[in-house]
Amino acid sequence: MQRVLLFAMLVVGTAPAQAQSSSATPQIAPGVDSAEQRRALRSFSTCLARSRPGWARRTLSHAYLSEAQASAAAEALSGNDTCILRDVELTFRTSGMVGSLAEYFLAPALDAADQARLSRTLNALTPRNTSEDFALCVAARNPAAARELALSDPGSSAEVQAAAALAAHVPRCTNPGEQLSVELPSLRSLMSVALYRGRQNQLTARK
Repeated sequence: MQRVLLFAMLVVGTAPAQAQSSSATPQIAPGVDSAEQRRALRSFSTCLARSRPGWARRTLSHAYLSEAQASAAAEALSGNDTCILRDVELTFRTSGMVGSLAEYFLAPALDAADQARLSRTLNALTPRNTSEDFALCVAARNPAAARELALSDPGSSAEVQAAAALAAHVPRCTNPGEQLSVELPSLRSLMSVALYRGRQNQLTARK
């Protein structure tokens, strides 16, 4: 099931994400799933990425929350692995799954990342939809906070603090005058996927 990324969604086809905005820093909403449910989805996704890395990277190769990505993510439930968690409530959300898949590959990749260079890479990438335009813009302005958010424990104070640091950049990455309420799990998924794409671009460029 696909999630709405931002309550008061970004308007498709209007001013670019780099446009300056006079909006105040938005509030961070906690999301509808509990921290336990989010950790369960992350554990499930991590297991899938470990057992089916080809499928995981193929899923991440599609534009964020596009029909193609949603279709690929749905294959998570059709494999022969043993990743389904018993006696654990698991809410399947495409945004949470792709974010967690990205985080699995990011954990080692970000340790060696130069933050200034990563920011330049994120700024240079071409977004494939409005969500990616927004994500790349925010992550490029503070890749260190984006990293902290992506690698934090769901529901932790570190996650809340990193999200708050990124929220300050949201008005500069949305249309002038837009009032947004940002959902923390969605912001986390957006940052994780943006960072994954940035690091993949850097690693490919080295070959």
